[in-house]
Amino acid sequence: MRIADYDSISAAGYDVRYREYEHHGIERALVSFLGAPGRSRALEVGAGTEHWLEFLSDYRVVGLDISEGMLARAQRQLHHASLVQADALALPFADRSFDRLVCVNAFHHFGDKRRFLGEARRVLRPAGGFMSIGLDPHSGRDRWWIYDYFPETIDLDQQRYPSVGGLGSEMARAGFSRCETREVEHIVAKMSVDSARAKGKFDRSFTSQFTILTDEEFGRGLKRIIDADEATSSGSPALLLQSDLRLYATTGWAE
Repeated sequence: MRIADYDSISAAGYDVRYREYEHHGIERALVSFLGAPGRSRALEVGAGTEHWLEFLSDYRVVGLDISEGMLARAQRQLHHASLVQADALALPFADRSFDRLVCVNAFHHFGDKRRFLGEARRVLRPAGGFMSIGLDPHSGRDRWWIYDYFPETIDLDQQRYPSVGGLGSEMARAGFSRCETREVEHIVAKMSVDSARAKGKFDRSFTSQFTILTDEEFGRGLKRIIDADEATSSGSPALLLQSDLRLYATTGWAE
């Protein structure tokens, strides 16, 4: 399985995704899961540059990421944030340290997912909860221009992401109970090639799907887009890059 190296990409470029779309469904899911501010101590694993830590600034959340560059940007943005640089597979916390643990678009980056789930179960207090939010590229329900023009990415994502059913089963095997999944976000968007280019959507740091491609694979995908755009006949509608993606929240409880 290919792993994205976030110390080798621009942390600023990685924030483009959050400037482009609103994520009210994810926001509601997190708030519902965490409960009232101040009631629980939470850990975000795979915190990245700070987006969700900023949204959850009223909560007692520790942000953990393996990338020094990502955390440095987060620290500059959130001066009082509690940040830890560490590997998700060896969480540097005592047993039963947290009431909630969340991963937003991060679980697929962990090389040994069973080991991480064991660590998540270990650091949660009794009645604590774990939530992972992410795509399910196994469902066949989504359409994404990245999958259309960079066809290697769908196979790679099916290696990196578990299906939502598979994730629930792995969580139960790790000792979580009442595991359940629900759709929390449905992103539907269209944009022209020129708009995508202007917004940094063709930068390697835009999404992890790009960062794990080889230079040759990435170059071929860009050429497919350029060729398809240029093939649009005069007077015809411009080529539109389409996204129709669903994100799912899977939760489990340490009982």
